[in-house]
Amino acid sequence: MYLTKKINGVEICYDECGTADRPALVLLTGWAHDLRLYDELLPCLSHKYWVVRVSWRGHGISRDDIDDFGINEQINDTLGLLDSLEVDKFYLVSHSHGGWPALGIVDQLGKDRVLRLLMIDQIMTPPPPEFAAGLQAMQAPETWKAARQGLYESWAAGSNNKALQNHFVYSFGSFGRKMWALSCRVIAGAYQEHGTPMRRMESIKNPPPIRHIFSHPLNSPGYRELHEEFSKKHSWFSYTDLKGDTHFPNLEIPDRVAAQIDDLVHGAES
Repeated sequence: MYLTKKINGVEICYDECGTADRPALVLLTGWAHDLRLYDELLPCLSHKYWVVRVSWRGHGISRDDIDDFGINEQINDTLGLLDSLEVDKFYLVSHSHGGWPALGIVDQLGKDRVLRLLMIDQIMTPPPPEFAAGLQAMQAPETWKAARQGLYESWAAGSNNKALQNHFVYSFGSFGRKMWALSCRVIAGAYQEHGTPMRRMESIKNPPPIRHIFSHPLNSPGYRELHEEFSKKHSWFSYTDLKGDTHFPNLEIPDRVAAQIDDLVHGAES
């Protein structure tokens, strides 16, 4: 059942499962999709953790227009929701560009409260030219639908995964140009401000263990080498190439994602 709370004057949609005596696991989405992103993952997690799934403001039950917002609002809304639920220490999971507010939460709370961060398939380099062009095209009334379709096709990479296709239709498809344009402005702004997510990590004083798990970009040895070099430089960073097909391993191969979460949590407990 989807729940809502008024946080910072706006409606925030979330749900929770499991029980509060288990480790708290907070799941954050990217832009222009809602908490159903983690539907396939819940059966792997709900008997082990107290799982809280969060939808950003404007991403909940209502799709009514909402004032522009950005990463600071995403951070503050999430912290307000967790405080209202009395979530103290927790493990954090983000997908795609939900990684920007996730890193902001880590920076603000520190590793005493955010015990581990698992990031799923975020672009760790400066935006590739085709992605940067898509961010711009998504903001124009005459090109946004074609640009969105291009993202769909890139993310799916030819997969016929039913859960992924349903998510495209019922979650992504429910957001209009205003939210897609806003998301692209905020994402582009985050890269302009921080350079890359890896540089953002490096700006955090004494971070908790952070792991990036990904499948995209496919067939890119240089991208894997980037992760290997970064992990050698920073003992708190690790990575896993999931060797999936799509940008959505949590929908495509949820068992592998759940295994990564378990491994990270158990590492904290050992």
